[in-house]
Amino acid sequence: MQKGFIICVDDQPEVVGSLMTQLENAVGHLCEIEVAESALEALEVLKELKEQGEQIEIVITDEIMPGMQGSKLLEIVHQLDPNIMTAMLTGQAGFDDVVYAVNHAALNKCLKKPWEYQELKETVLDLLEKAELNRKYERLTQEVVTEKNKAEAIVQSITDGIIVVNDEDKISLVNQACLNLLGLSEKDLLGKRLLHVLDSRELALLFVEASQRTDEVISEEFVLKRGGENMDEVTVIAIAKTLRDKYQHQIGVVTVLRDVTQEKEISRMKANFLATISHELRTPLTSILSTYELLLQDSLGELTQEQREFINLSRQQGEYLSELIDNLIVLNRLEANQIDIAAAPMDLARIARDASSTAKISALAKGVTFHLNIEPQLPQIIADETQITHLIKNLLSNAVKFTESGEIRLKIGSDTLVNQKGIHITVIDTGIGIAAMYFEKIFEKFFQIDDSTTREFGGPGVGLAICRAIVQAHHGRIWVESEVAKGSTFHVLLPLNSEGVIA
Repeated sequence: MQKGFIICVDDQPEVVGSLMTQLENAVGHLCEIEVAESALEALEVLKELKEQGEQIEIVITDEIMPGMQGSKLLEIVHQLDPNIMTAMLTGQAGFDDVVYAVNHAALNKCLKKPWEYQELKETVLDLLEKAELNRKYERLTQEVVTEKNKAEAIVQSITDGIIVVNDEDKISLVNQACLNLLGLSEKDLLGKRLLHVLDSRELALLFVEASQRTDEVISEEFVLKRGGENMDEVTVIAIAKTLRDKYQHQIGVVTVLRDVTQEKEISRMKANFLATISHELRTPLTSILSTYELLLQDSLGELTQEQREFINLSRQQGEYLSELIDNLIVLNRLEANQIDIAAAPMDLARIARDASSTAKISALAKGVTFHLNIEPQLPQIIADETQITHLIKNLLSNAVKFTESGEIRLKIGSDTLVNQKGIHITVIDTGIGIAAMYFEKIFEKFFQIDDSTTREFGGPGVGLAICRAIVQAHHGRIWVESEVAKGSTFHVLLPLNSEGVIA
């Protein structure tokens, strides 16, 4: 370990000699001792040691010296390095000199001449300990400042708005993205109550709800009016959660504000485009399919076998296109909340049998066994029969498409999953399976696993997106369990209350 230095200053050689000898005996194992016979010489020694990168622990000086007083020397030392401990030898020094040194040089200790060896040793050891504590404190302070600056830089660099309300319901932190989003300045927000500066009942209620929930993330989408000159409106998704200290005491609420105005507009334009295109395609396609039917019925003349095969192929592709257009229309309306769920009492067992009839024929044609297991005495549920039928048909169609051998099983029963009582619909197959990394993505619109095995089966990739939209419209959950080359199990849980499915 590198030793630090103690500089002793006195204009009397016998005094500095005595200091040096006693200090070497007392703390020589800890420090090197340097001596000077004037303040100017001491400053030269200090400068030289600093240039060499040495650490000066203590400067001990007499007060009354020719040229520069000891108190003035200590003032200069303190200005050069506040971490150096200082001590004054007082013999003829007056009270005013000591006060000056305390006020201007942060004087740490005074030793009265003549001093006792034990007193000198204890004083120096005490100063060395303080010097080490000061260095540790400085290091810790610097680390805290560095971490604080790093955290602030991270918060300020986040592109979503961040706003923190403390336990006194006052805004304590906002980042630049939040200021840009709200059209306000820090001065407008910090230290103010939320409702006093933002005209948003929804945001205020979100903070209240989040503060009353324990470690639960609360999310809400709403329109927020900007402040400032423009006063325009933005659509945001706000995500709020309580803040807690290390003792788990609540200290506020942090909210992330994401501006989705542009995304909402793009989504609206896309929805309008799909609706227009679907409508424009549907009418001529209906006429084309009707023509194929007439041709196949020999209404326009008898067909040869080859002609019949070509027309059948064209009709099948037309029906595929028609189904795709229907799916796009349904998906578009579901996502835009343009379809009212026609909730009514329904017989789920009957609907399951009807919906699975086509899938059963297709499965058996491929040599795949089909099983239908319906729990006896299923409770009557309240839901949209058309949409639930569409849901079951899509799940079974997917199972048939991706299963070349083995079996497909549709199971329906009442169940309780994750503390939620409901109707549990399960579609199990022994098909090609799905890798875990795609469990969420397969429910996105037009998503297809970019793999040769799945590519050969074709399809636009909207069936599962429709299933998810239908399930969400009924406040339910849909998820998949699967293993590649072993098969998949799709789960749907439609929640039940005392009146049936919540639709």
